Amino acid sequence: MSDVAMFSGLDESTVSRLWDNFGWLDRISGRSLQSLMSSIPGIAEYSMSHSLRRRRDMLVTDLHDEGLTVDLTAVEKAPVAQQYVLNALEAALHIMRGNAGQQVSSYLARFWGREPDAALSVLYSTEPGEGLLENPRALVESSVDLAPRLGRKTYSFHSILALNILTHQVSKVTRVLDTDLDPQGAGRQDAFMMRGVVMGALIGSDDTELAEKYHRKLERTPIFTALEEWSFPTYTRDSRITSDFTLPSSLLLRNTAREVLREIAAYNDAYLYYLVTTYIPLGLQRDPTFGGRLDDLVSALERRAVECGERRIRDACVRLAKRLRGMA
Repeated sequence: MSDVAMFSGLDESTVSRLWDNFGWLDRISGRSLQSLMSSIPGIAEYSMSHSLRRRRDMLVTDLHDEGLTVDLTAVEKAPVAQQYVLNALEAALHIMRGNAGQQVSSYLARFWGREPDAALSVLYSTEPGEGLLENPRALVESSVDLAPRLGRKTYSFHSILALNILTHQVSKVTRVLDTDLDPQGAGRQDAFMMRGVVMGALIGSDDTELAEKYHRKLERTPIFTALEEWSFPTYTRDSRITSDFTLPSSLLLRNTAREVLREIAAYNDAYLYYLVTTYIPLGLQRDPTFGGRLDDLVSALERRAVECGERRIRDACVRLAKRLRGMA
């Protein structure tokens, strides 16, 4: 006890009060905890693991009460930070409880971004050993029930984002497109929700015709084009998230380029076709250097072109690569 006090610089009486207290981490002040972390090996690691485990255990219990069983092995092996995984499990709790108010919209809206989105993907995943839930069917059903109610009472930026995020995840695992590309409304909420559905369906179903249909919709609908151009830079944090869906006039797509290169290598041919025909040309209009990665983009497209079984996708990759070589 006196050794800990000496090394940490804390009063021995402070250390004494906490010494035999199992809940000492809840009682210690922030400054005292920092002193312990910086002087006693293992304190920082224990503080982190204890906090994560306690939140995880509470969520596992609450989700079990809602009919969902968490796969603890998948939680520990998830390819994203544990904090994002726990945030995703808490999102599942909101959805299962049917919280359709502003709180759930605000919470789900915070999953707009690469790592939070990856956490939601493993939450909804049906792949054995990958999904955070042993059976996500009830979550999917609750999500389908919740989606129409998210924006019913309040038309807000958060509800627009939340609806997009929710429908995107559902369409990835159901592999069906529930809504056509001609929604009755012409507002941002309908258009942005439709983008979420289309992106999820492309990833889940590998439907090249859907990619073409979406491209034609953008060509004749300015609001679809504006939302498409806004999505990648804000998702990757090249630009701050703006409630009016605008981008700065000068923008370097450094993070967007990194994400697009990853997706070219990782996603199916239909999604590749969407990137080549729809987003990459839009991104080049905003940043002709494509984050300084034009050469890398050419190489990535040429590699995928060789692998493409469908001629129109292969030809689209080759045409864009030739155009980019001219720009470089």
